[in-house]
Amino acid sequence: MLSKRPERNRDKSRVIRMEGKVEQLERKIYDLDTKVTEMHQLLTQAKGARWMLMLMIAVGGFIAGKIVPIVQYLSGR
Repeated sequence: MLSKRPERNRDKSRVIRMEGKVEQLERKIYDLDTKVTEMHQLLTQAKGARWMLMLMIAVGGFIAGKIVPIVQYLSGR
């Protein structure tokens, strides 16, 4: 029976170390989740800005394309 007691202490210390490691891993996973969420939000915003920029370029090109003939007509060419 005396040989069981040191084994229990060893097992208990292993469990305590494992619990510490699990807590560290949980914190790391939470931090990674936070970072991924922030990156996703940033990319989503960038996608919206890209579409807005493309729309503005298209509208500007359309307006420039319509103004040239009007200016030429008014200048008498």
